[in-house]
Amino acid sequence: MDKIEALLNWAKSNGAAIPSTVNFVQLAPGNIGAEAESSGSVAITVPVKTIVKLSDALESFDFDAAALVKKTRNINAFAKLFLARERAPEYLHKSFFAAYIDALPSAQAINSPYLWLPEDQKLLSGSNLGSSLRENLFGLVEEWWSVISLMPEDAAKPQSHFMNMKFYYEHKFYEPQQLFEYLCDDQHDNWTSFPAYLWALMIYKSRSFPCKLLEGSSEVAEINFLQEDVAMLIPVVDLLNHNPKSDVTWSVKDNSFVFETSSHAGGQLYNNYGRKGNEELLLAYGFCLADNAADSVALKIKVPLEMLPELEAKGVVLPKISDYTTSVVNDATVTEKVGKLSLELYEQYKDGLVYFINKDVIPESLISVFQWLVRSKWETKLTLRMQLSGLNHLRQAVDSKAALINVPNATGSANAEAVAVYLTGQKNILRAAVTQIKRLENNLLSEHKPEVLSLKSVYKKDTRFAQSLLVTMGVTSYNDILEQELMDQIWLVYLIRCFNKDQYKDEDPSEQYLPDWIHDCFVRMDKETEVSAQDVLQFREIYENLILPINQAVPEIYNVGKWTVRELVVSTKLLDTIGFVRGKKQECLLVDDFTER
Repeated sequence: MDKIEALLNWAKSNGAAIPSTVNFVQLAPGNIGAEAESSGSVAITVPVKTIVKLSDALESFDFDAAALVKKTRNINAFAKLFLARERAPEYLHKSFFAAYIDALPSAQAINSPYLWLPEDQKLLSGSNLGSSLRENLFGLVEEWWSVISLMPEDAAKPQSHFMNMKFYYEHKFYEPQQLFEYLCDDQHDNWTSFPAYLWALMIYKSRSFPCKLLEGSSEVAEINFLQEDVAMLIPVVDLLNHNPKSDVTWSVKDNSFVFETSSHAGGQLYNNYGRKGNEELLLAYGFCLADNAADSVALKIKVPLEMLPELEAKGVVLPKISDYTTSVVNDATVTEKVGKLSLELYEQYKDGLVYFINKDVIPESLISVFQWLVRSKWETKLTLRMQLSGLNHLRQAVDSKAALINVPNATGSANAEAVAVYLTGQKNILRAAVTQIKRLENNLLSEHKPEVLSLKSVYKKDTRFAQSLLVTMGVTSYNDILEQELMDQIWLVYLIRCFNKDQYKDEDPSEQYLPDWIHDCFVRMDKETEVSAQDVLQFREIYENLILPINQAVPEIYNVGKWTVRELVVSTKLLDTIGFVRGKKQECLLVDDFTER
């Protein structure tokens, strides 16, 4: 607590106003917080000059850093490098921010999964964080490199600077244990090293505020408002713990930042950094909240870049970078404005579209993406088949993601307990999403019952067809079709039967069910299909094993009209065009989007 007292004294000596009723105490090992002795309004005022700003960093270097700031991968990169440098003993004793920097926690105390033992990181397997942790870390290495590689040759650097640069060329070959040991070797005097930069980055990740809050202050340089994501560190106020339910206001008055809460009930005094899911909490602070109302799961969908303008034209809203985080300061890269349809705009999606779902909401745009991705060449607008097929593909993706998550035994280390809370929340959200998707699907099926045709219904209505299946395949009931996994084969045969419906004039109409819309669709597909020699070769075996035997067994149905390899090829294409597969049983249903109603 001595360092905290030194920080408070420094802040007060530079004009900070902290009520006498507010006491900063150690709530738990490594956890400092504030407690207010009385209820009511509480305000803490911090002068602008004590706030660590981008301008402070740029002005401190012995080269023109301001001219280089937009060449880095992150607008706050020089601010992080400045923080790491000011922590070095050579600079700390003469730094204006010494008392503040000296009171900041170490990287190990923050306990981000970046610095966990490899065996603890493995507990995250199956989750978004587990699959992306190493990749994310390497992205931070690129950010670090983008700033230290801009430093001029004659700029002041620590003795080990060139050894630090060596890490950049070797880091991708590091084994997990080797990487862990390197990251933990954070020598304060070696301020251009990646471990030093990672420490500064985690300080900004867990404590920063958007500098745009200082707009209106005459003491703040314009460069601090270069982008919305320019960040700052506010001493004293950043000691307050986070509570998403805390009612607070941030403002600027007389060149000071003012934190205020008007309805404090006594006890611990909280700040509110916005809604934070457990993934963000774990990565920035090393802990999670059980039953976190702000929790979410990210779903990444790989979509060819050339399809994105078409999706937008169809009304699909692509996710923005601001959707990726609920933090008050985003980790956005340095950006330039580009035209809406320029290639640069879509480059941000080259690794996939990222949407977030929570326990109550699945973004409509996420559903729309899946629905448009299953569009057939016949579909120019959103059809019922696309809606149903898209929902089933989304449900399958969510189900698969949930199946990958194995919640570890929570007994053991604090990290294992945090992972258990995180993964339990992720799994619960995914299960809730599956339930929501099923509900949407059932509502559509109920609303459009006449437009959806199941094989079970065909089996019941087309008795001549059902009887033929007994002779040709030994099918005695619809359950036999499911148990013997004959659904696809029978659908192919049935579609060809519908195509040949005009040949069955001698059949009793009450014993057959051959919808005109299927016949018409088959005729259309037949006209549009060119069967190649390769198609004939590909379908020859299934033709000989499926069509020829039934052709001989029940000639009155299967030797009437056209039953060649061509019809089998067309039937396969048509089934893909007018059908969709539903649920875990993989039931194929046909959708009539062609009959006007």
